[in-house]
Amino acid sequence: MDRVRLLPMQLPPASSLNNGNASPKGRVSFVKRLALGFIILAGLGLLYVPAYHSAQGQFTGLGETPSPVGSVGSTHFIASVAQLRGWSYNTSRDVCTYIHPENTTTILNPRNICSESLYLLIVVCSAVDNTNARVAIRNTWGNQTNLDMQFDSPVRIAFLLGQSDNDTLNGYVIDENHLYNDIIQENFHDTYNNLTLKSAMLLKWVTTNCDKLTYLMKTDDDMFVNVPALMKALKSRPKKTETLIGSLICNARPITDPKNKWYTPRYMYAERTYPNYLSGTGYVMSFDVAERLYKAALSTPLLHLEDVYITGVCAKRAGLKPLNHYGFSYIQRKLENCAIREAITMHRVNSSSMYMIWGKLNEPIIGCVNRSNSEKKTATVSRLGRHIGYFLLKNRILSNRCI
Repeated sequence: MDRVRLLPMQLPPASSLNNGNASPKGRVSFVKRLALGFIILAGLGLLYVPAYHSAQGQFTGLGETPSPVGSVGSTHFIASVAQLRGWSYNTSRDVCTYIHPENTTTILNPRNICSESLYLLIVVCSAVDNTNARVAIRNTWGNQTNLDMQFDSPVRIAFLLGQSDNDTLNGYVIDENHLYNDIIQENFHDTYNNLTLKSAMLLKWVTTNCDKLTYLMKTDDDMFVNVPALMKALKSRPKKTETLIGSLICNARPITDPKNKWYTPRYMYAERTYPNYLSGTGYVMSFDVAERLYKAALSTPLLHLEDVYITGVCAKRAGLKPLNHYGFSYIQRKLENCAIREAITMHRVNSSSMYMIWGKLNEPIIGCVNRSNSEKKTATVSRLGRHIGYFLLKNRILSNRCI
């Protein structure tokens, strides 16, 4: 049998193999397709993130596990959104979770403050350690003896507080209430971002305890309230119902800077502008309005800015329209004798200034002329969003005018 002679196989050169499988044009085409794929994936990712947060913002607060009211959440980032201190992304914003409308939650309750038919109850939101401010108010514009002597219609003053981490300070508040019988204390941690809870507690307490009340005023302990001017304004109203008045703020936009005191993340409020609302430094409502606002709050996701939430978001939901009154202002006023006589509220007033203004109001009236209606109308100039608008330019003011 003949043997088959095997000859070595000669392989083609490497260059010919490469040229046979892919041309330079083919390699360039492949790289272009790969780059295009990466670009498409990156674009889809950029579209996904805002769409995700927009959808989440609509359902925040539904089916979430609440965090304790007293806890203070750390500032961190979830899904690239700066979390609001105390009201993180997954914290429940159901007001009922915190104020328990079906239960009595009051720790301190002034005796008989609403046992009679009250014309006006002024509730001053204060902090546990602001004792000097409360004393100054009791000795000046909120002096109960003076109010009883000055007005035929009953007017009462009360202070609303939350709780402090300091048990000693909480003990002082108990002693203070024994002495003055004018402190309402509720069971929540008293922080700036919990002010909405404080105002919701206020509505709960008043609607539960003061069904014979005509008007309710909410204000703060750094405010001087000219009660005679307020009573004059209320007595001149054609009817005692459907009243919601104060310093009106229009066309305000949420502040998106996490470093700002009034920062509002989109998961708390997603609209471009807030509803028109009244500055939380001082506003007045009739009792029927207090009931409607409270009912609306029980079904409206909480917003940490109490004035926007109560007199804006809840008022809109309840079909109420807040109205401006020239006597109210969140801007610090010049403490001139004639000007303060027509002012209802004066902001940023410390304890010593309380006594100074009180002294000026009790001096004889010399050379003061009431402003004309046109001047009062001018005083209703635009109210700008949050309290950073004090010194904005005139053209910016005109663009925010309340209509």
